[in-house]
Amino acid sequence: MSINILYFGMLAEISGQAKESFPGKENMTVKDLKEQLFEKYPQLREKKFKVAINQKIGDDGMIIPSSAEIALLPPFAGG
Repeated sequence: MSINILYFGMLAEISGQAKESFPGKENMTVKDLKEQLFEKYPQLREKKFKVAINQKIGDDGMIIPSSAEIALLPPFAGG
């Protein structure tokens, strides 16, 4: 299973890239993915961000479908 991850704003700066293909596993949750990302990019742990799965905001318990597109979204400023 492979997951496509899109990084935006400061999260792209931390990862050093705007997108990445990431190995996943069956029944992987958003929380599982976050833990793997925190291991790979420890600075992400200090940042607030939301996770969108196939363009919908997900919570930590959501299962990530195979071939999902994940977007890590930092807080946005503005009105």
